[in-house]
Amino acid sequence: MGRLFLHINVSLDGYIADAAGDIDWRFADDEFQAHIDELLESIDGMAFGRKAYEELADYWPTAGGEVSATQRRRMHELPKYVLSRTLRTTSWHNSHPVEDASKLAGLEGDTALFAGGGAATSAARLGLLDEVRLVVNPVLLGGGTRLFDGEYAKTAFTLVEDRRFASGALLLTYAVARRAST
Repeated sequence: MGRLFLHINVSLDGYIADAAGDIDWRFADDEFQAHIDELLESIDGMAFGRKAYEELADYWPTAGGEVSATQRRRMHELPKYVLSRTLRTTSWHNSHPVEDASKLAGLEGDTALFAGGGAATSAARLGLLDEVRLVVNPVLLGGGTRLFDGEYAKTAFTLVEDRRFASGALLLTYAVARRAST
């Protein structure tokens, strides 16, 4: 079995989207884009919540010069798992609906959970996350979609790596240290 890790942009005040649902506040520079290229080359699959999947499925098949050739290729070819209780079919190449988030635990290789506060909360609730990679952006949003919003077991993490990007964003990588009973 592989590892499931969350890799997501977050504001200083803990939001993954602003009050309008936008993510255009994220700090992205050439160094960060190179990091995304490396990340996509290192994983065996991706997982998304339904809403995030629908937005990405509209964007990526026609993405232009604003993304790298590596990103375009890997976003097309990698298996994509969509956490949804309602979605039965998908149109994006190599994408698969997954009704029960616990099924992510049985995937081969490393799978990155890239988007969706609900998906992240479900994975945390089920104790599925082996690692959390937060890209902390130096911005306060004052409202929006929280990263974790719901109930889940207390889980301790250990900082295993940190990286500062020229933009001022920080990548903080945490591995599960232990799960405590509630």
